[in-house]
Amino acid sequence: MPATLDDKLVVAISSRALFDLEEENQVFDAGDAQAYMQLQLERL
Repeated sequence: MPATLDDKLVVAISSRALFDLEEENQVFDAGDAQAYMQLQLERL
């Protein structure tokens, strides 16, 4: 029998609700893939 979510509270939270990703979004929207990749690597 497959698992069901009956009688369960399901909570979904987006990453934007948890983290401030505005700077990453600005770099991504600028279209500079190399700068976006570098920003991500710096934040590992």
